Amino acid sequence: MNILRTLLLTSLLLAWLSACGGKTEPNRPTTEPLETEPSAAAGQDESKPDEDTEPAVIEGSEIEEETIEIKDSADGQPLLTACVTRPDVTGLVDGAAKRAIDRYYDACYREEKEWWVGGLADFARENKKSAADCGGTFLPFTVMESSEIVYDGSAFLAIRRDVEAYTGGAHGSHMVYCENFRKADGELVTMADVFRTEDYKSVILSQIADRSSQEDTEGEYSGRDFYQNWEEMLDRSFDESSFFIGPEALTIVYQEYDIAPYSAGTQTFLVSYSDISNELSERFLQEIYGGK
Repeated sequence: MNILRTLLLTSLLLAWLSACGGKTEPNRPTTEPLETEPSAAAGQDESKPDEDTEPAVIEGSEIEEETIEIKDSADGQPLLTACVTRPDVTGLVDGAAKRAIDRYYDACYREEKEWWVGGLADFARENKKSAADCGGTFLPFTVMESSEIVYDGSAFLAIRRDVEAYTGGAHGSHMVYCENFRKADGELVTMADVFRTEDYKSVILSQIADRSSQEDTEGEYSGRDFYQNWEEMLDRSFDESSFFIGPEALTIVYQEYDIAPYSAGTQTFLVSYSDISNELSERFLQEIYGGK
């Protein structure tokens, strides 16, 4: 039962963290008052494999938004440590566009904090009690979120958020969230904005499949520990919010477990604009090629 409970709690956490990417947040149970105090972030020392075809990171700064430690009011022991940093877009966008992006992250991180001190702390308390009942050791939950600006073009800004979470079990989890903003107004750019066709999923999957069939053992996809049915899982796990705009290509992101085992980590694929130019919207083409 403890294993099933841990899997359930982890899936609930990942489902909620996807809320900032347009997914639905799970209901948060009512919780008793908790003590919170600033603390240095305590992360899990998880070794992750190198990931290929990742977008390059733009030199820039981050603002540390908050680090909190939530303790069990019954015995004062730590339940959860959470730390989030957010991107600093100062100097990259100005005026109303900057205010729109700042509001987006204000709302995102406000909801995350509510989740930490609410449902997630309750889950940690249940896990702690279960460990005590079984004579085991409780490891406090951790959530560590960092941000990177991965593309700063003339028309678009792409920001990557990495969330490393430990919520019990043998190892933690890693999720990558993608946000692309139009610099002119600070609006979030969707995949529907990029393509002229509504069936952009088929266009992207076709590009990935075509490249994989053309690759030999020394190709881009060699050495990746995919599931045997990974091409089928490409379709089933496709998330239209998981992409970055870049100067010459889109970077399509698949989370750990989507198409490969946990040990393989996050998987990314480049889809060149030149290969799909007929499928891209006229506005996007004008903006992306208006300057890089």
